Amino acid sequence: MREGAFTLVELMILIVVGMILAGVALPAAHTFDDQEVSADLRVLRADLEFAQARAIATGQRHRILFDTNSDTYQVESPPGVVLDEPLRKQPWIRRLRERPLNGSDMVASSFGGDSSVLFDGAGTPDSGGSVIYRLGAFQATATVAPVTGSVTLILP
Repeated sequence: MREGAFTLVELMILIVVGMILAGVALPAAHTFDDQEVSADLRVLRADLEFAQARAIATGQRHRILFDTNSDTYQVESPPGVVLDEPLRKQPWIRRLRERPLNGSDMVASSFGGDSSVLFDGAGTPDSGGSVIYRLGAFQATATVAPVTGSVTLILP
């Protein structure tokens, strides 16, 4: 036998190990999109809850206006005036995917026929509604309850 050459048994072992690794890695890669969708919707839920809490704390109306054409939303108070985001100190206009991926978009937003939700000074939304977001084959929904403003996520 030559030195440095693989035997048939060694090659078979390498192939089997490679197949096992591929079998473990491929399903994990497949769940990446649904994890991204979940993370994006959790950011949206946090922004909705913060806007509601800030409306209660300040006694002023706060609105989140969704734009499905640009896949963005902005937080305003009073309506029409974009707030600065607390951490970045920049206008609070957020695109769920900071680095948009192909196939990611905000499919729809509907709050009583409007594309925005308005929290009054008591934190009560003007109407309930939902935002549907999609990334690849995965779709998720954030719903705002009509009276309480409670945010629920329906994730893949």
